[in-house]
Order: sequence, then C-alpha cells, then structure tokens
Amino acid sequence: MTTNIILLSAVLVSGLLTVFILNSIVNSRIKGKISENENPLSVDIQKAILFLCGGLLLIEIVDPFQTMTKVLPSSFTGNNLLLKEIMFYSIFLGITLLTLVVIIWFATLMFGVTSKGKSIFIETANNNLNAVIIFCGILLALTLAAKAGLSSLFDQFIPYPTMPTYH
Repeated sequence: MTTNIILLSAVLVSGLLTVFILNSIVNSRIKGKISENENPLSVDIQKAILFLCGGLLLIEIVDPFQTMTKVLPSSFTGNNLLLKEIMFYSIFLGITLLTLVVIIWFATLMFGVTSKGKSIFIETANNNLNAVIIFCGILLALTLAAKAGLSSLFDQFIPYPTMPTYH
C-alpha cells in the first residue's frame, strides 16, 4: 500500500516537472515572436498536445517501477532499498524526459522537412492552426512509436536476481 502511495506521488511530481519543462520550452521558443498580452489559440493547442505526449510517456514508468519494487527487496533492505528505488526511478524519469526532448526535436525537424523549411514555433506565433495540427500529428505519431519501446528499455535496468545453474 505504501509503495503505491509513493509511486503515485512520484508520478504526480514527475508529471508536474514534465509540464513545467514543456511549458518552458514552448514559452522560450515563442518569446519575442508575440506580444505579451497576445495569447494565440495555436500556442494553447501545441502546449496541450505536448502535455499529452509527456503524459503518454510517463505512463510507461509505472509497470517497470512496480516490478522493480518487487525484485529489489530480495537484494536490499532499509535505507539502501529506498535509495535504490529513488535511483532507479530517477533513471527512468531521466530516460523518459530525454526521449520526450528527442521526440520534440524529431517532430520539429520533420515538420520543417514536410513544410519546406518553415519553423513550427514561428507558425505557432502567427496562429497558423493548420501547421500546428500537422505538427501535433507528427508529434503524436512519434510519441506512440517511442512509447512501444520504452517499457522494454526500462526492463533492462531492473536487477533481476540470477538463478543458479545446476549441472
């Protein structure tokens, strides 16, 4: 029960961190391209899809982390167990955030290629909804493709106990 509460709080804090990072990325890229009192709909749509993609990737942390919390007590106890769980969760979160940044970079690159060199952030600042919808489609497609391999990548980090071989 306490493990589930700890996992829930960790995922919520990770979600808040992810939303903060994505919001900062969009705001920094669009800052200076629009006036401060202007709030185009395309910015809100782009942020919403980025938050959705971040959430889709964060979901993939839960199952490997639960598996790890079942495996680690056979090797560690007390404070070492808690430190190992925090360490592995941090590794999972770091990989997830790095994957998300790479996906955003690829989606931006693919949008530039498909739209003949246009920048998605300039198009967003100009409130070009057609461009934002195309970018969001590319971003969701890449996120769903990367989501499929994220759990298996996390499983590689779980320290399963080795079974003795008898001859």
